[in-house]
This record gives sequence, structure tokens and C-alpha cells, in this order.
Amino acid sequence: MLHFGLHSFVGFLPKNSQAEGRDAEVKPGQLLQALVRRIDKTRKVVYLSSDSDSVSKCVVKDLKGISIDLLFPGMMVNARVQSTLENGVMLSFLTYFTGTVDIFHLQNTFPTSNWTDDYPKNKKVNARILFIDPSTRAVGLTLNQHLVHNNAPPLHVKVGDIYDSAKVVRVEGRFGLLLEIPSVPVSIPAYVSMSDVAEDEVHKLEKKFKEGSRVRVRILGSRLLEGLATGILKASAFEGPVFTHSDVKPGMIVRAKIIAVDNFGAIVQFPGGLKALCPLRHMSEFDIVKPRKKFKVGAELCFRVLGCKSKRITVTHKKTLVKSGLPILSSYADATDGLITHGWITKIEKHGCFVHFYNGVQGFAPRSELGLEPGCDASSLYHVGQVVKCRVMSSFPASHRIRLSFVMKRSRDSEEDAVKLGSVIRGVVEKLTPHAVIVYVNVKGYWKGTITAEHLADHHEHASLMMSLLKPGYEFDQLLVLDMESNNLVLSAKQSLINSAKELPSDLSQICLQSLVPGYICNIIETGCFVRFLGHLTGFSPRSKAMDDQRTRLSEAFYVGQSVCSNILNVNSETSKITLSLKQSCCSSTDACFLQEYFLSEEKIFKLQHSDTKGMTLKWAEEFSIGSTIEGVVQELNEFGVIVSFEKYNDIFGFITHFQLGGTTVETGSAVRAVVLDVAKSENLVDLSLKPEILNRAHNESLKAHKKKRKREAFEGLEVHQTIDATVEIVKDSYLVLSIPDHNYAIGYASISDYNTQKFSPKQFLSGQRYNSCLGLSTEHTSISDASFSLFSYAFVNFQMLSCL
Repeated sequence: MLHFGLHSFVGFLPKNSQAEGRDAEVKPGQLLQALVRRIDKTRKVVYLSSDSDSVSKCVVKDLKGISIDLLFPGMMVNARVQSTLENGVMLSFLTYFTGTVDIFHLQNTFPTSNWTDDYPKNKKVNARILFIDPSTRAVGLTLNQHLVHNNAPPLHVKVGDIYDSAKVVRVEGRFGLLLEIPSVPVSIPAYVSMSDVAEDEVHKLEKKFKEGSRVRVRILGSRLLEGLATGILKASAFEGPVFTHSDVKPGMIVRAKIIAVDNFGAIVQFPGGLKALCPLRHMSEFDIVKPRKKFKVGAELCFRVLGCKSKRITVTHKKTLVKSGLPILSSYADATDGLITHGWITKIEKHGCFVHFYNGVQGFAPRSELGLEPGCDASSLYHVGQVVKCRVMSSFPASHRIRLSFVMKRSRDSEEDAVKLGSVIRGVVEKLTPHAVIVYVNVKGYWKGTITAEHLADHHEHASLMMSLLKPGYEFDQLLVLDMESNNLVLSAKQSLINSAKELPSDLSQICLQSLVPGYICNIIETGCFVRFLGHLTGFSPRSKAMDDQRTRLSEAFYVGQSVCSNILNVNSETSKITLSLKQSCCSSTDACFLQEYFLSEEKIFKLQHSDTKGMTLKWAEEFSIGSTIEGVVQELNEFGVIVSFEKYNDIFGFITHFQLGGTTVETGSAVRAVVLDVAKSENLVDLSLKPEILNRAHNESLKAHKKKRKREAFEGLEVHQTIDATVEIVKDSYLVLSIPDHNYAIGYASISDYNTQKFSPKQFLSGQRYNSCLGLSTEHTSISDASFSLFSYAFVNFQMLSCL
């Protein structure tokens, strides 16, 4: 169906009458040129055909009373030659109208000087309307055979092409030359205006050029409607490497003539005719107060191209840049580590200098890399506009960042000590702010680093607790360098990131599809989550790819700063976009690192809580190693279980749940010998068991340890990632204590949540339940006494997506 802009009737185009029915598809909203085949007045439907042959041959009929308002471009009319003009033909058509045909729209593509002989008065021709000006009632027509047949004139040349033997077809004394270009597959016309014929002014073209002679021409441009090229014959057009904007390359050396000088700089012209701007700061190595004294109009000087953007060319006349023999840095991809090149300072700040290169590329040199003496100010040694030789220390093409140094050489030790994204360093707490920890770092080029509260631990509750306990002087053994901002390092104490430091990507090229990459959430919006890796490399997880359960809101499922494991779904190198999935179904942990980090953080928090106490308070847990037997006295019986006290430690208590009594009856004041299942140091609480099977296992282990047996039978046959049957012994807030019946009731631990499910409601577990589990990590010791809690003795079990037996 076709619409004409009126609701009183519609058009219909049958499929068999479409012009490109076999080659192209007609789309809604597309404009069509069609021929009326039939009119159904009753249904108010106009039937049309868009067959190209029929449309091109359609001639408007001579109707009585037709007005100029009914004429429109594209109409073909029968016309007669009324007269010839100096630059075209006057035609009459449709009885009442006259119009003109420009000399470049005649039937003959190469009209000679006697072209008027081809158009005698009253000669009948077919012409097509090009334009109508209602205000002056002027009508322009064309006799060009390509346009008359509704086709575009061919144009087989490109701007900048040079033809050595173009034929002069017509000489117009006051205007220019019409040439025949020997292009392939057919020749096309080209016109050279008077100003482009020669370097010097030519008064009479007839004396210098003859019809039929051959000339050397360079294509300057084109007029697509006429199928006409424009050319230039000037000798300067064939000199030099630059003729069009596409010839301009950043860093190239060119000679140019100064044509204007102003307070903002100088306008220069290349031999091919292109113009460029030399900014005031680039007219000399030093600041120029009066540029007109330095640059004289008409002088030819040597320049180097800085860049070409939106057909605006900028050049420099700085001597150091023009004569530099160092590599040209014109793209971030070219900024390889160790590259030495010239640039110019564009901004000086306290923490360093910003340096520009060619084609808009820029980098930053931190203060430590400026070669300054202690206490020296950068502005006292450098100035804006100064050309400097610098060395690329590191670059991140995806984020358009380059780190520079003005120090050309470094010792081997300095290069090894240089900090990079992903480096693991040490740091000492200097001070605390409401939302971050400022640490002192002793690395080359940096003094301080910042750890935001969310980056103190992988578990949110641990990060908040550590923030409240940290004090100046506390030392972090391992901190990951996430980013480098000026002279400050952005750091993380998350164990998940530290463990994967070597695998963390900092550039788009380092990412592999379908790989699992740890990171942290840096922002949450309604449509998805942004996950940050090293530097500013960021991926996006759409809402549909962030959770398995789409009913949950993103803000309820994740928090900013949360450690996550992401699955790389797509990487678009053109847009530098990374698409991720955070669904637990495809991002679940394959090891026990999440639980390991939990116990490591618990240990740190315990030490922070007792940092002001004596060493004896910290060592009590060594006597309560996991799996060992301990003697105590029943202090209290309540509805939840049995509370046990210990003679040596008055402030440490044991707890036995009803399930862990294993049928044993105890009374207040009675002595018990129980097995240690778990130790909560921060709570001064020890979880115990009186179950016979676990007590017997502990007794056997004790005997073997006494005989100095090297390997515990409990671990014989156990391998990482092995599927085992496990029984829930104790349910904690964040993890489970398990026993492995098939392996002499070895003790294991399993996390209730995972990196990506920290805010999700955990599954409910009960003591005594048996599950099919996967072994994430096992530890072996020479004896039971060697199994300290800080080493997480026995086994870690990966409890994600397990099945209940």
C-alpha cells in the first residue's frame, strides 16, 4: 500500500510490477517513483507500477490549464528548442512553459565550441525537469542521456588521480577548459576553471590551449549530478605528498606557504591547495608576543602535521618536533612499553604533567617520573608548550591512557621494582577516613594508596567490621594495585582478587570468551551491573544475565564493591564493550577460596580485636585444634544444648548441641571428653561433639599421631574435586561443619553462599542431613597437633548446587 499524503485515496503496487522485485526489498516508509496504471474511482485506489523501464519512458501529457504548481523535479517532458544561449539552451514545453538547459546538461557529454549547431530552433527533444523556482518561475531541465533515462551519470575517477593525456574538448576564453578524461571503462568530462589553469594569471586561454591538444590534469573534485569532474592544471598541484585531506598523515613533514597571520596563529597553504592552521604555541619553541614579526605572509617554511580532524589540519613549526628523528606516536595502540618519543606539555599540575602527541593522543607523567630534585616544583623546570623527550612506561589502549616518564634510563632493579596494575604490594595504615583507609606504600614512584571500605574483604560483614577495628600502624601483607590515579594507588585487600592477580585483565585484548574472571561491582543501575577489573576496564551484565531469578531486584541481589565471579559472554573490540553473566548457574566457584577467605578474615579480625592484649590471649586457640579431644566440665544444660567450661581458660566456653550429644547423657558438674569441631575465636567459643563415631575417630588419630605416622588414614583416597557424601554436623551463619563418614568421619567445612550470592537468602540446613558434596581442598599434617585452625585443617567442601541424599 502506498500513501500520497492525502487520506482521500491510496495507492496499490502489485508485487509483479515492482521495479526491483527480484533484487531489492520494498520497506515501509520508502519513497517510490511509480507510474499510474489504473484508477479505481469507486474504491478510491490508484494502481501503480514501479518498473524502471516504464517509469523512465513516461512523458507528462500536455494538459490544458496546467499550472507551475503541478510541476515537480523528475518529470520528463516533450520540448522544443526555442533558442540557444551563451551557456545553454532555452526550451519550451507543455505549451505554456519555458526552461533552460545548462551547457553541462546537453545531450552530448563532450560539447565542442560549435555545439550550438546541434540545437536548431524547433528541434524536438526529451528533457527531464531538474528544479523549479516558484518565486522566479524559473525551470531548469537536463538533456543528459543518463538523467533522461533516470540513471545516475557514471563517474570513474577519484579525487587526486592524475591523468597525463587528457584531451582539450572546448576552450572558453573567460571561464575555463572542458577536458575529456581517459578513464576506464569510459571517458568522462572534466572542467578546469580559469583560476586552476596555471600558476600565473592567463588572460587569453585560446592562445595557450587548442582544441584537441593534450594536457596533464589532476582531479580536484566532482559534480555528481552532471557526471562532471573538476580538475587543476597548476604545476604545484603535482608537487608534494599532500593534495587531499586523505593524503594528510600525522607526523609527516610538509612545506607550506604562509597566507595569513593572526593573534591565534598562522594559516598556511600546501602546494596542492589545502590549508592548515599553525597554532600560536606551535609557531616557535618559545612564546611569541608578536607573531607577525616571526611569520611573514608569502614565506615558505617547513612544518610537521599534528593531526587532521573533520578536515581541519593543524601543523607545528617547533624546531625540535620538525627535526625529531624519534618514532611518531599518533595512536594509543602505538604506545608500546619502553617507546621513546617527543611530545609537548599541555598542562602542569602538582602531581605531574600532561603531554600531548600527534593525532590527539595524550599521556600523563607523574611527579616521580619528572626527574625533579626533592622539594623542586614542576613549574620551575617545565612550562606549557615545551617539547619534551619522554618514555612510555605503560599504556592501556582501550581506556586511552598512557603513563610516561621524563627519565630515559632506569637501573635493572628499578624496572623490577616498578609497580604496575595487578602488582601485589605491602602497605601500612597511615590514617582512616569515614569511607576509606589511607596506607603508606614503599614502592617506586608512589608514597600512598587508598583502600575503600568495600575492598577490605570479600565478605561484606567482615569488611565493615575491619573498617571499625583498623588503626594506624596496622600492616597489610598483601594489597592488589587496582588502579593508579596521579601519585596515588587504588588498592584492594580482597583475597579473591589477590589470588587471581596474574590472571586479572587490564586491557580488552587480555579477555577470553567464556572464561570465568573475578572482579568487583562498581555500579548498579536498573538495567544491569557494571563489573570492574584492573584499571578502568569494565564489563556490563544486563539484568537478564545477572541473576537466575528475574523476580529479584538488582539492588537486593548485589551491592557496590561486592566481589563477583563473571562469565565473559561477548567482547566488542570496536566499541570496547564487554558483556558478562553473573548467574550463579554459570559462575559458581570451583574451589573453596570463598570459604578460605572467610576464615582468613576471621583470623585478622580476631587479632585486631586483641591487638592491645598479651600474646597469651591469642594463643589459647592452639590448644583447641580441629579434630583434637579436649577435657571440660559441664557448666549448664539448656534448651539449645550443653555449655562446657575449661579449667585452664575461664573466659573460653564449649558448646555441645543436642545432635552432637549422640545419645550420651550428661549432668551439670560432670567431666566430659569431647572432640573439637569448630573454633569461633572472636566469640571465645568452641563447638564440641560427643558422638561416638567422631570420638572413636579422634581416639584412633591420637594413637597414630603418637606413633609418628606420617599420613592420616582419613585423607587416604581423597582428591580435590572428588564427589563425596557428607553429613551436616553444625549449621553456622556463613558455613557448615561437616563430617565425611566414608573417610573415617574426617571434618570438613562448606560455605553456605558464594561470591555472587552473598545477599541472597541462604538455603536452610539441618544437623544430620546428608549431602552429595564436592571436595574443594584438603589439608594434611604429620600429626593431629600440627592441625592448627589458622591453616583450616581437614577438608574444605564446595557446597554450591549440591543434592540432598
